[in-house]
Amino acid sequence: KGGIGPDVAWIDLFWVPEFAEAKLILPLNKYVEAWPIWDEFYAPAKKAGSHKDDVYAVMYGSDVRMIYYNKELFKKAGIALPWQPYSWDGLLTTARIIKEKLPGVTPLQINAGTDMGEATTMQGLYMVLLGAGGRLYDWDTNKWIVDSPMLRDTVDFYKQVYIDEKLGDAEMQVTAKSRDKTFEAFQQEKMAMLVEGTWFYSSVIAPNGSVPIPDRDERIGWAAMPGKGTLGTPTFACISGGTGFAVSPNTKNADLAFELIKTALRPDVLVKLFNIKPFSPIYQEFVELPEVKENKFIADTSEALMPYTTIRPAKPEYPEISYQAQLLTEEIVMGVSPEKALENYGQGVISIVGAENVEKLK
Repeated sequence: KGGIGPDVAWIDLFWVPEFAEAKLILPLNKYVEAWPIWDEFYAPAKKAGSHKDDVYAVMYGSDVRMIYYNKELFKKAGIALPWQPYSWDGLLTTARIIKEKLPGVTPLQINAGTDMGEATTMQGLYMVLLGAGGRLYDWDTNKWIVDSPMLRDTVDFYKQVYIDEKLGDAEMQVTAKSRDKTFEAFQQEKMAMLVEGTWFYSSVIAPNGSVPIPDRDERIGWAAMPGKGTLGTPTFACISGGTGFAVSPNTKNADLAFELIKTALRPDVLVKLFNIKPFSPIYQEFVELPEVKENKFIADTSEALMPYTTIRPAKPEYPEISYQAQLLTEEIVMGVSPEKALENYGQGVISIVGAENVEKLK
């Protein structure tokens, strides 16, 4: 109503590049550099609020992604607990056992298709692509990657899961409200493994959640998403999103605005929000608080996965590229060949950024 926006805004860090390019948020470099606690922020948390060489937002809360699995279904299938695969072969071997031992149970859910939106890109394609050692964007050349051995490994993985071995439910990926259906299938023990983020455990399947599992802590386990398991690929794969605080360029007192951000992110203040709705900690001092350590799920997943996590490319065109990535997975689960699907993906990305801004890796 004031016509200039708030002094401090709480934004999804997904939008930082676009807001920064439009000069809708203020660079905060001089403030964070003089803030002692900034040194304790995890590197991905710092990068998430940055664009080019400037910091535009300070992350408030993050998340990590992992494989959730139903311990009771694993026991029925004769799979030893606790479970942690260290390669794609290990993951798919488990899925094959479940398919054989538990007819009617979908072994594995790796998000695909456009209906799930960004959840397909982050919980699906990225978790596989990172495990192959790949990226969507080359920071050395500043170009989008439209073909690479890692992208080919990724689409081959999708093909193996959904087409060749039918270890996942391909039809579910391309129906309306597909993500909600995966949540319900997991709750009803019609799905054994599902790749999702922290929010799924803390909110969706919480005993008082939207798709509750009353005995969640006893029944549901988690494992890190393994890398492919070949030379040069990471041990585990993870990607994070998050929200944070930014300052309006129209503020009349930027110094005071940043003081507000500092106050909001003080450990004694932040822990009050954590107690209402837990999230993955973004700096070391906060991790050490007793209230955080008491939340075993958050403490364990943050400690295990934060060292492996990364963020989405901080580029204004990313949302459009992400949609092309979703289309890529959708075509694979619908039976389009990997070669044709990658060709279509490349053409889609070129239509957004131009041929001079893409590359193919051999």
